[in-house]
Formats: sequence, C-alpha cells, structure tokens
Amino acid sequence: METDGPDPAVCSPVQLAAVMVDPIKLEVIKGSEFNIFFKPEKLLKDKDYTYDDSDILSWHGKVLGISPEKVLANWHEYPDPKNSWKMFTEYLSKYHLRSSKQSMFTAPLAAGYNIHRFDLKIVNRLSKKYKTVNKEGESNIFFPRDTVDLMNLLFYWFEGSSEMKNLTLDAFRDYFGISKDNAHDALKDVQDTASIIIRFLRLHRNLKNKIQFKNSFNEKVRI
Repeated sequence: METDGPDPAVCSPVQLAAVMVDPIKLEVIKGSEFNIFFKPEKLLKDKDYTYDDSDILSWHGKVLGISPEKVLANWHEYPDPKNSWKMFTEYLSKYHLRSSKQSMFTAPLAAGYNIHRFDLKIVNRLSKKYKTVNKEGESNIFFPRDTVDLMNLLFYWFEGSSEMKNLTLDAFRDYFGISKDNAHDALKDVQDTASIIIRFLRLHRNLKNKIQFKNSFNEKVRI
C-alpha cells in the first residue's frame, strides 16, 4: 500500500497493488498483477482538506515527480475506497485454493514488506469497516495462520552482518542490484518484493534438502 500518512492506525491507502506467487512453482502467476487507487477518507469527510499538517503531499510529489498540488488533485479523482476495497477482495477470491466453499482457510497468504507493522494493520481496520470479517470480527481475506514479511525474513539472514545500515526496501534494492526507478509505486514495490521472496523461498527449499533437521537435537554436536 501507498498511504496518505505514516500511522497505520489512522491513515488511508491511496494505492494498493498485488501480485500472486504460485506456492508450488515459486514464480509470479502470469497476469496476476492488481493495481487500484483509493480516495483518502479525509477527502471524503472534508473535500477542502489540504494535508497542511504534514509533508505527505511533498513526499508523494517527490516520488512521482509531480507537484504536491497535483498529488492532491489526483487523490480527489481517485475512486471511492469502498468500491476499491470490493475490487481487491474480488481479486483475492480468484486465487483461493480449490474448494467447494471459500473461506479464510482457502484464502491466499499475505506477503509483503513490513506488513506486520503496517499493511496488515490497515487491512484489519478496513476489513472491519467494510464487513469482510469472520464470525470473530477479524479480517477473513487472507489465510489466518501464515504470513511472509520480507523485512523479518531479511533480518534473519542479515542480523549478524555489518553490510546493511538499515532494513529498508530501498537499502536492499541497492544491495541486491535492483533498480529503484519508480520505487514507492505500489506495483513496483510488490513486484520487487515478490522477486526477493521467491529467491529466498527457493534458497530455503534447497538448503532444507541438504541439512538434516530430524533428530538433530538427539545427536552430540561437536562445537
């Protein structure tokens, strides 16, 4: 998600993008790209709202190469968030596991960058607002148990290394040699995130076949 603020408890998405990764082949499913815009809730409540209390318009303008005024004008033209959310949930419904009845247990796994601290908090809030919830009142649009947060995954691999000054996606783009052209466009971000996740999941599968985990705590290990 790209949003109109840094606080997931109150901000609105202005752009939401996704791709689907085949869990068997570990590759992006052809034609699975999804990209939609949202009119921020603040502009629904007050069409004259100007975001003067933050630099968010300047930030988006710098990323997009347009003026802050143009950013705000674009946001005014974006579709109603309720309709955009409906289109997103309909998109997800096409990628449930084959079953006689769809439920959150057949839904896709959520994956992304820093989604535990940011995107999924917004997902849960919007799910409650637009009634895409289970009987406990929690979001039902993703599989409830497993998630893949690339920021956490990269921490596991780099926590003992001095190579990375921070764990931002841009820092890892530089490190891995991924272009930053159009960075912070939601579709570009999910495409890059998916590519990195796929690489690490393939690595994990390869390593698992070479490492004996079973009964490894029952053996004496020479240090």
